[in-house]
Amino acid sequence: MDPYGHELRSLVLKGVTTDDQRTELGRGAYGRVFPVKYCDMICAAKEIHSVLVEGVGQGVMQQTIKSFLEECRRCSELRHPNVIQFLGVYYPSFAGAGGALQLPVMVMEMMANSLTALVHKHNIPTHIKFSIVHDVSLGLRYLHSHDPPIVHRDLSPNNILLTTHYVAKISDLGVAKVIDDSRKKMTKVPGTIDFMPPESLADNPSYGSPMDVFSFAGIVLHTFNQEWPSPCESVKLDNETRKPVALSEVERRQKYIDKLTGEAEALKPMVLDCLEFDPKMRPTIRVVCEQIQARKDDCNTKRGFSQDVITLHQQVEHLHQQVQQKNIEIARVKNENEDLKQNLGSSRSFTTASHRDLKPVEKPISEEQQKTSTLKPDAPPLMPILPSNRYCLEWTQLAHLPYPMYDAFVAVQGKKVYVAGGRSPIENAKHQVYVYDVNADQWDQLPPSGHYQGIPQIVGGKLTIIGGRLSATNIMTNRVSTLDRTSQSWTSYYPDLISVRSKPGVVTHLQHVIVAGGLNDNETPVVQNDIEILNWTENLQWRKVSINLPVPMWGFTPTISNDNLLIVGYCDDVMEHCRNAFMIPINEVTSKGQTDGALHAWVPLTSATHWRTALIPNSCPPVTIGGDDDDFSPTASIKYSDDTKCVDRGRKVASLTSPRCAAAVAAISDNAIIVLGGYTKGDTWANAKKSSITTVELAQAKLMY
Repeated sequence: MDPYGHELRSLVLKGVTTDDQRTELGRGAYGRVFPVKYCDMICAAKEIHSVLVEGVGQGVMQQTIKSFLEECRRCSELRHPNVIQFLGVYYPSFAGAGGALQLPVMVMEMMANSLTALVHKHNIPTHIKFSIVHDVSLGLRYLHSHDPPIVHRDLSPNNILLTTHYVAKISDLGVAKVIDDSRKKMTKVPGTIDFMPPESLADNPSYGSPMDVFSFAGIVLHTFNQEWPSPCESVKLDNETRKPVALSEVERRQKYIDKLTGEAEALKPMVLDCLEFDPKMRPTIRVVCEQIQARKDDCNTKRGFSQDVITLHQQVEHLHQQVQQKNIEIARVKNENEDLKQNLGSSRSFTTASHRDLKPVEKPISEEQQKTSTLKPDAPPLMPILPSNRYCLEWTQLAHLPYPMYDAFVAVQGKKVYVAGGRSPIENAKHQVYVYDVNADQWDQLPPSGHYQGIPQIVGGKLTIIGGRLSATNIMTNRVSTLDRTSQSWTSYYPDLISVRSKPGVVTHLQHVIVAGGLNDNETPVVQNDIEILNWTENLQWRKVSINLPVPMWGFTPTISNDNLLIVGYCDDVMEHCRNAFMIPINEVTSKGQTDGALHAWVPLTSATHWRTALIPNSCPPVTIGGDDDDFSPTASIKYSDDTKCVDRGRKVASLTSPRCAAAVAAISDNAIIVLGGYTKGDTWANAKKSSITTVELAQAKLMY
C-alpha cells in the first residue's frame, strides 16, 4: 500500500536508475518525460511537475498525486501494440516544501519519435502515412472496446508516438476517462484546442467515444498534409450583410480537406463524417478502421507493397510488449523475495513463485496473425534483441546457402531474404540472385539480373539491384534493375544512376534511396566519395548530394541508427579494409538545402575493434557482428555500445556459434536476425575465399534466468 491509499504495490519497480542530467525528452502541462534504465532497458519516465504539488496545500497535493496514480493503474490494464506499453512506477526521493516527499514516476517503453516531430522532419511516403493513421485507429478501437470503454479526450499528434519502424502508438492517457452510466458529464476537457470537438468546449460538456473520432480526423489531416490543421475562426463576416455567420467544423478546416489529393483523396468522405458537429452523426471507430484498411490495401496494391511487410511490425510490437511484461513480473518476484528476507531477518531463501515458471499471458492467435508470423508456425515466440546481460542469443541452423559465400549483400521483405553479389570459390555464384523463404526454410534461385556486385534493396516494395558489373562484359555499370514479379524478369522501373558504381554503400530511408562511394573505373578502379540520392515516390532522377563521404570508400553497408547515417568497416582507395567509423544526421544527406564542401558534418567515431564486421540494420544502439581481429583471425563477438562516439568497443552481449567474418546480416524483425555465410580464415584473400561457408543461422534473444 503506497502512502496515498492506492493498492499499487504490484506496480512499483525497483532498480530504476537515471543519469544526473535527466535529459528531457518531452514536456506537457502536467509533467515531463526523461530517460531511465530498468532491467538494462532504456525506458521513458514521466513525472509530475513539482510546481503542481509544492505550496498548494495537502488536499490539492494528494488529489494531484491520486489522479496521476489513477492514470498509472489504468495504463497497467492496457495491452495493445498500438497503445504505449506501461511498465510500472517508481518513487525517487524529492524534497518538497513541507519536507521529504516521494512523488511517483511512471515508467513506459521508450519510443523513437512523435508524430509531430516526424511530420516536421521528414517527407513521409504515402504508404507509411496510411500505416500510421491505421495504427492510431486500431489503438482507438481497442480503447473504445475496453470494458468499460476508455475515451482519450486529448488525441493529438503530440500524443502519437512512433517506433523506429513507424508503428504508431497512442500515449498520454492522463486526461482519459472511463465511460459508465453514472458519468456522462465532465468539466471542460483540458486538451489540444485545434483537435477538440465542439461538445468538449461547452460549459457542461458530455463526453463519449465520438470525441476521439472527431480528433482522429485532425490526425488524418495532419499526417497526410504534413502541416498542423489549425481551424479558422468559428464565425466570419458575410460579404453583403457584414453580419457574423457561424461556420461548421468542416468549413473551418476546408482548406486542409481540399489538400487531401492523390491516394489520400479517398479518405475525404470519412474525414467529413468524423467532423460532424452532432456526435451522434459521426461513425464509430470500428467503421473508420474498416474504411482506412480498405484505402490502405488499395495504396499498397498500387505500389506493389506486400501485406506481410505492412503488418509485420504490428505482430512484432505485440510480442515485444509480452516480453517486457514478463521481465517486469520476474523482477517483481525477485523484489518480493528480497523484501521477505529483510522483513523476517532470516538468511533463508523465500520464494513466492519461481521465475522460471512465469509465463506471459496467453493470447489467442488468429489465422491472420499466424500467416504474418516471421518464423515457422511451430517456432517459439520471438524475443527482442536487447543490449542486456540478461539475454543471450539462441541460434537455430537453417537451410544452407546454395554456394559458400562471403561479402554478400542482402535485402529483406517480410518473410523473404534476397541475396546477391557475394564472393565465392564457385565462380558462377556471384552472378546469381537467391531468395530465402523464412517460413518454408528453403532457398530458390531468381533469374540473373545481368549485373553482379550490385546491391539488392527493397525500393517502393520492389526488389531492386543497384550498380555493379555487367555479367556479359565485366564492365562496371550504373544500371538499376527491378524485378517484375508477374513475369519474373528484370526491368528498368527506376532510373539508372548518374555514375557507374560497383559495390557502393546503399541504404533506404523513408522515400529516399542513398547510394554512396563504390568503384567507378574499369581499367584502373577509382574509389569514389560522392553520394547520389533518389526520391522513389517522385520516380524522377538521381541527384548528386553536395555532402561527400569523409573519405573515398567501397564495399560497405551503411545503416540508419537513431536518425543518423552510420558507416563502419569499408575498403579504402588503396584496397585496404578500414576500421574507421563515421556518422552524420540523415537529414543533412536527404535535405536539398546543403552547401558545397560541408564535410565537417561527418562525425568521426572511435575506430571499431574488428575489421570487416557486420552491422545489424537499423539497430539502435549500433550492434556489430563478427569480424577480423588485429591478427586477421575471425571473431564470434557480438557487441553494442550506448556511447554515441564509438561503435563496437562496448559490451559484448552475445556470440556467434563460431567465429566468422564478412557475413551478411538480415534483420527479419525487431526480434530476430539471420546471419548468412562469411569466412573463417582471413589472413589472406585466398584463404578467405577458400574458407567461405554456406552456414545460415537464425538468432533469437532468449532470457537467461
